[in-house]
Amino acid sequence: MYGLTKASAVKARTQAIDQLKSVLVSADPAWRGELAGLGNAELFRACARFADVSGHEEVGVEAVLQATRITLGLPAHRIGRRSEQIRKADGRLARLVKCHAFAARYAAREVFHLVGQLQPGPRS
Repeated sequence: MYGLTKASAVKARTQAIDQLKSVLVSADPAWRGELAGLGNAELFRACARFADVSGHEEVGVEAVLQATRITLGLPAHRIGRRSEQIRKADGRLARLVKCHAFAARYAAREVFHLVGQLQPGPRS
């Protein structure tokens, strides 16, 4: 189940990344240049801050800039949430594997002990 959760989160994060980058490609070239030098993690954090900007409705060129920022901010927030889900699923999977490894070792030891008791012969 954790694997399914992780796969779903990875797919949703990939879709959000694709959406963010497609909006970025269509953004104003001068403004887009400010974000061009950022790596993915920095880009996503910068865009997530755009959605946090609240205020009054702008008009004219500022309205287009504000709409672009909000449109970039929303998928950036989704990317962050999906990344957190992926980290949590990875942690749960790691704990589950560790528990199963312990249970398998314990079960093997118990089976070996029981088989030893069933075999005929002297017991010490």
